[in-house]
Amino acid sequence: MINLLYKEKNLIKLIKYGAITLVIILSTFTTFIFIDKENKELKSEITLIENNYMQHKKEMSQNLVVKFHKLIELEKETKEKDLKNRIKEQVNQAHAIATAIYKNHLKKPSYSKENALKDIKEAIRGIRFNNNLGYMFIYTLDGTNILNAEFPSLEGKNLWNYQDAKGTYLLQEMNKILKKKDSTFYEWFWKKPKERTKEYKKLGFFKKFEQYDLFIGTGIYMKDFEEEIKNRVLKKINSFELKSPEHLFIYDSEGLCLVNPKKELIGTNRINTKNKSGQYVLKDILNFTLKNKEGFVRYKGTIVLNEENVTNDKISFVKLFDEYQWVLGTGFYLEDLYRKIEKKKQALEKSNKNIINKILIFSFLMTTLIIIVSFYVSKVVDNIFNNYKNQVIEEMEKTIEKEKLLIQQSKMATMGEMIGNIAHQWKQPLSLISMSNTLLKINQENKNFNTKEEIDESILNIENSVAHLSETIDDFRDFFRPDKEKLYFNLEEALNSTYKLISSQFRNNNIKIIKDINDIEVYGYKNELLQVFMNIIKNAKDELVNLSSDKKRFLFIHIYKEENSAIIEIKDNAGGIPENIIDNIFDAYFTTKSEKEGTGIGLYMSSQIIQGMNGEIKVSNEVYTYEGEEYAGANFKIILPNN
Repeated sequence: MINLLYKEKNLIKLIKYGAITLVIILSTFTTFIFIDKENKELKSEITLIENNYMQHKKEMSQNLVVKFHKLIELEKETKEKDLKNRIKEQVNQAHAIATAIYKNHLKKPSYSKENALKDIKEAIRGIRFNNNLGYMFIYTLDGTNILNAEFPSLEGKNLWNYQDAKGTYLLQEMNKILKKKDSTFYEWFWKKPKERTKEYKKLGFFKKFEQYDLFIGTGIYMKDFEEEIKNRVLKKINSFELKSPEHLFIYDSEGLCLVNPKKELIGTNRINTKNKSGQYVLKDILNFTLKNKEGFVRYKGTIVLNEENVTNDKISFVKLFDEYQWVLGTGFYLEDLYRKIEKKKQALEKSNKNIINKILIFSFLMTTLIIIVSFYVSKVVDNIFNNYKNQVIEEMEKTIEKEKLLIQQSKMATMGEMIGNIAHQWKQPLSLISMSNTLLKINQENKNFNTKEEIDESILNIENSVAHLSETIDDFRDFFRPDKEKLYFNLEEALNSTYKLISSQFRNNNIKIIKDINDIEVYGYKNELLQVFMNIIKNAKDELVNLSSDKKRFLFIHIYKEENSAIIEIKDNAGGIPENIIDNIFDAYFTTKSEKEGTGIGLYMSSQIIQGMNGEIKVSNEVYTYEGEEYAGANFKIILPNN
């Protein structure tokens, strides 16, 4: 009652001051939530700004680099096509000259092949093109050199077994090709006029001169041609004026600057140039591009384009032009992005201050209003509570009485069972005492009826039976003695104590107990757990005795450890609990027995005891096999902590 009055006063205080505290907490919480929401929105907007900015700038950078990459490809393809047309035109011109000379000689009465060939050689020998680097040559189809305008020492020699730097038999391959067609473009390796120790790749055109089983050809060194194309492409690109901040840079694989918005850097090697952080930026960019062919790289630039680039953070898109080993790139500085983000932060901070001020004003007004309302409500609630309090106290007293009655019923039900068990336990020793006493009485009347050994045996039987009766009384007295404190106790010993109290009933009803018990200790009230065992085993016995006498009756007890829990399983072969009631058997006053046979509180109290030991009790129906036969029954599973 004192505790209830104390709670009443606290409730009134809670109504008076709780609302004020709640408003303050809610105001603070709302402010925090709003600021957090605004910060998240800021982060989201910053992420969106950054993503949009990055995506736009990256697309622009990539498009610009790809555009110039295609320009170089187009220039290269165009010049290669022009080159092929040029060398083909030279061969066709030489072939036309040779044909004209051949026809002219045929008209002469003194025609000879030797004279015609001599005139053809001299006429073609002088043909030069491409800054005099291009020259003509003539071979027979079986590999003999007729003319080489740059290497006359080869004339008259057979080069059928000659191999170029790649191991190709040039004249043998030409013979195969020209057997199938009259002319062809061809690539091979040959010495340069001024560098006769090394072979260079050439692109040429050959045409068959069928009148003498010859072919006429010429070629251009690709290195010279590529240098010509490179110079033209670079000159063209460097002539473009891109609108700032668009720019393009091109470096070769060694770090030589070929194209740059700062014209003074063109022609310089910047492979060892460092930024302010000591990073070899160009070296890293070149290594990345040569490995990955293309992609985005982020770094701190080595060139400050204007005073606004404080951090000099830059992202560039780079792409390799593989044929020339050129790295093309362009990029953008992140200063503009940083400025946009900073401006957004400043705007949000200003907005946050305004909203926080509004929240504080609103909180103050709401607090004042709620203080007035809470004092009024507290008076109303105080009156209502006083009326309600008496009803609650009355209900509580009724509940306590019910609980006491329930406990008393449980004790009486158990005591009734125990009295029956005492009767069973005492039958045999009382019978033995009665029989021994009769023998002694007969011997007293007829002294020659029994021997001394028979008299001593009768006295011993009486002494043992009296000791057994005393032990039985002690066992039952211990069972009903209330536990005063929790102790560690052995589960097998607790189970054996229970069995001693009810063993006679199991023997009399031909019920066999099969044990599988591990040595496990638990912490709790031993006698309370004995009562749980007693309730479960007694219920199993009641069901087993309902089986016909020709059926076997088993009770299985299995105690084992599982992780940090002690598990006790008690199951029978009585057929199980009907599914429609199995979920209700731990309810108070629930029973399937008649009013005289059961109260319905045994299993309810068992569940309360197990919960008091921080454990759990469950029941299920199981089908299992024992000694080759299949049985079905209820399985009670008790789980107790075993730390």
